[in-house]
Amino acid sequence: MGRCLIFGAGERIPAERIVTPEPGDCVIAADGGFSWLASLRAEDSGYVPRIFVGDFDSSGESEVSLRAECEAMGTQITALPVEKDDTDTGAAVKIGRENGFTEFYLYGGTGGRIDHTMANIQLLTNIARNGGTGYLVGPAFTVTAFHASGEEASLRIRGELGRTFSVFSAGGVVSGVTIAGAKYEITGAELTDDFALGVSNSFAAEDTVIACKKGTLLVMGEFLPDDCG
Repeated sequence: MGRCLIFGAGERIPAERIVTPEPGDCVIAADGGFSWLASLRAEDSGYVPRIFVGDFDSSGESEVSLRAECEAMGTQITALPVEKDDTDTGAAVKIGRENGFTEFYLYGGTGGRIDHTMANIQLLTNIARNGGTGYLVGPAFTVTAFHASGEEASLRIRGELGRTFSVFSAGGVVSGVTIAGAKYEITGAELTDDFALGVSNSFAAEDTVIACKKGTLLVMGEFLPDDCG
């Protein structure tokens, strides 16, 4: 199974920070991300969305025009009501799951309204707790999450020496936190959601390993999804 690449209506990032779709990947336009994908297609035809999901409130063109473009490209449309309990990006992740995907790359999910950025960070937590992996890719940083339910889980990052990263609890107490190959290393520590003990670290080895035994960790910093393993 490939990756689910979701493009939203937030800030656009440099093209070099976006992966090129490969066979087996699923590209989804979350409303306003549709116009961004159009500009990317000018350089690579792989950015044709398989699915459009949204309420047509941020695409920058009329619903009639957008539907016509989708029909011409063979893009499936999932229309959402304006008043709903989930975001367009959240709905896109749900659709990706229904199609069997467990690895999600979220683009256009930062900048603008901070509440939308926070919603996408929460979405990473949801993905991790449901057995998947998600990456929220910004203009100079990436956010990801991983979850442990009793057996140790870990994240290995091949970060550039001296570049920064931070580690946060995604809710409650995260136990058995270990960080190795970093400027500040810890073993078997606890992180809580009301004290930023894991903020402002940096990569100090070829591989930096972050692990925990119970709970969900958010990791954000100057790296890309391809740096993670």
